[in-house]
Amino acid sequence: MAVALALMMHLAAIAQTGLSVNEVFTRYGHAKGCKMVSMRNATLKGYKLNIYKSLVYKHLADDVAPYLQADRKRARKIREVVEDGLVTGGYYMMQPTAEGLNRYILFSNGAGQRGTVIYIEGRLSPDDIMTLCYSRRK
Repeated sequence: MAVALALMMHLAAIAQTGLSVNEVFTRYGHAKGCKMVSMRNATLKGYKLNIYKSLVYKHLADDVAPYLQADRKRARKIREVVEDGLVTGGYYMMQPTAEGLNRYILFSNGAGQRGTVIYIEGRLSPDDIMTLCYSRRK
């Protein structure tokens, strides 16, 4: 069991190689006041995801921001929501993996240093990401 868990963590880290967001999951994934979810080969709202990793945090927005900014500089596509002059959420499409899988970093900044960071890897297009994240449930 421990070997399988270690292997899954290793494979998830490899997927995020070269991305600053990997450090967010590594550093804060098991921190107090945080909730991390990690799935491989999952289906979400009908979309096949090779990797889905999310981190919800309560008091770390200032700590997480530099990692998001570093990945923003390397992003192939940037979509952000700006409210009152501040970026409150969005996604960055990163360089695909060697296997051609698209990689996305999604984020949301809430009040009081709260926020969410999500890493998705799969064959999803930018339109798929928008549908997955911003379509209303029926």
